[in-house]
Amino acid sequence: MSERPVVYILDDEPANIDVLVETLRGDYTIAVGIDSQQALEDIPRLTPDLILLDVLMPVLDGFELCKRLKEQPEVQDIPVIFITAKNEVEDEMQGFQLGAVDFIPKPISPPLVRARVRTHLDLLLSRRKLRGLSEKLSRYLSPQIYQSIFEGRRDVQLETTRKKLTIFFSDIVGFTSSTEQMEPEDLNYILNGYLERMSRIVLKHGGVLDKFIGDAILVFFGDPESRGVKQDAVACVRMAIEMQAAIRDLRAQWSKEGIEIPFSVRMGIASGYTTVGNFGCSDRMDYTVIGAQVNLASRLESEAEPGRIMISHDTWSLIKDAVLCEKKGEITVRGLARPFPVFEVIDLHENRKHNGEKLHLETEGFTLTMDPRSIPDEEKKRLFNQLQLAIAYLDQ
Repeated sequence: MSERPVVYILDDEPANIDVLVETLRGDYTIAVGIDSQQALEDIPRLTPDLILLDVLMPVLDGFELCKRLKEQPEVQDIPVIFITAKNEVEDEMQGFQLGAVDFIPKPISPPLVRARVRTHLDLLLSRRKLRGLSEKLSRYLSPQIYQSIFEGRRDVQLETTRKKLTIFFSDIVGFTSSTEQMEPEDLNYILNGYLERMSRIVLKHGGVLDKFIGDAILVFFGDPESRGVKQDAVACVRMAIEMQAAIRDLRAQWSKEGIEIPFSVRMGIASGYTTVGNFGCSDRMDYTVIGAQVNLASRLESEAEPGRIMISHDTWSLIKDAVLCEKKGEITVRGLARPFPVFEVIDLHENRKHNGEKLHLETEGFTLTMDPRSIPDEEKKRLFNQLQLAIAYLDQ
């Protein structure tokens, strides 16, 4: 709000306007209207801080004008005070139902007008400050946790629960060694750009971004909202596949800007029962997950090849109908008694169908990008022979 809040006065009686302007002009910037149809155009353009509105207006009365204003997102939060001789209970009820914050009776009392206007502008300022503060605080929480707290669905207290979740862990391969010679500005640009892109993908797929640990990312699916254990796992793997594609785009973008670094990300995914909720103390809490599945996801990430996604057997059993995977043996995890079979994500089944979409495969020493729709028929036989030759090299 500016140092002098803007008050818009709408009344078709010049004498009433004169009284209101004289009453308020010392403390506020005043805008005046006498036609309710014109006000529908003026108010969204001016975006005043408060509206004083007469009810008995020709053509479009104050109640209908208020209703139409409340339907416009850009002005619906502006406080509306009716100034009217219609002071029956039914009239006031109608006004409040339409979104007005107050009624001031006619004949106009200047002290009453000043007091009511000041009160509602103070309340507006407090709401704006609270909204700004809540928006800043929301950046320290995942959107799901933030919404559940502010909508009253979750208490801010030390409590946890056991749930079957899917846990995602990622880490940039050799990030410190790869970037130690970079200028701090370039390093910040790359890391923040990477984390920003990954965060948008997490949100798109419904994951809870637990935390950034340097260049590592911890995400979980299944709390506080769940689409079902199986669908949560599929969403997590879809997210990871899209992340790897986005990383290739980022590398290409950085290369065009003259920034060349060997940027690859390993990812690990595990599904199973974990403890989720608020951990810490009464003064400082962290909504997070703990348990063996978190450790397993971290271990899977460390075992994955650069640019690859490794998943646990439990995750594979949930997503195998939707995702093509390859078994990669077994691993042992500290704190768990038995070895665990692990799988590598290859691609979504839907992407493996002959649907004419582009195919991209990349690993160290090998890159293949193919758009079947762009390959002339006379070239397909030659390319087939070259691919067979490449397979023969790999088979040696």
